[in-house]
Amino acid sequence: MTNDQSDYHERAMFQLVGQMVSMAAYLEMRLQMLATQLVQTPYAAHWINGENSSKVIKLIGDIAKERPDVSSARRTELQTILGECTRLFTRRHGYVHGTWSMDAAAPDEPGSWQTMRFTRGKHTPTFAPLSPEDLADLIRGFDEALSKVMTWMVDQIKLESGAPTQATEDTPDISETKHD
Repeated sequence: MTNDQSDYHERAMFQLVGQMVSMAAYLEMRLQMLATQLVQTPYAAHWINGENSSKVIKLIGDIAKERPDVSSARRTELQTILGECTRLFTRRHGYVHGTWSMDAAAPDEPGSWQTMRFTRGKHTPTFAPLSPEDLADLIRGFDEALSKVMTWMVDQIKLESGAPTQATEDTPDISETKHD
C-alpha cells in the first residue's frame, strides 16, 4: 500500500470512528429517555441521565419487569432490543477504549489495524482487528437499535395514553382510502 493509500485508509477509519461514537451517543441518550419515561417520576432524570449504558440497560429491564402495563410479549421484545444494545456497546468499547496499533508483521496491509485492550480479570490483553467494514456494520447496528428503541418507547407511550400503537396503525383506515 502506498503512503497516499495508507493516509486515506487512516482518515477513513477515524471518520468512521467519529460516526460510530456519535451513533452510540444518540442511542445512549434515547435509552436514558426510555428509562426516565418508564420510571414515571419527574425526578428520574436526576439519577438516570449521564449514567453509563450498561446501568441504564439494566435499569430499563428491571423496571419493565415491575410495570404491570408492560405485557410479557412487549417485555420479551424489549429484552431482545436491550440485548442487541449491550452487544453493540461491547463492540464500541473495543474501538473507543482499546489501544489502536498496527500489526508489525504486516504494517502496509489494510487489515493490519488492531486494538489491544486489557479486560477485567485477565492477565493478557485481547486483540481485535479494526476495519472500515466492521465500523460501518457497527454504525448500521446502532442506527437499527436506535430505531427499535424509539419505536418501542413511542408504542409504550401510546399504550399508556390509550392511543393506537404501531401494530394497529398498519391496518388501513377507511378514511384514507382513495375514492374515484
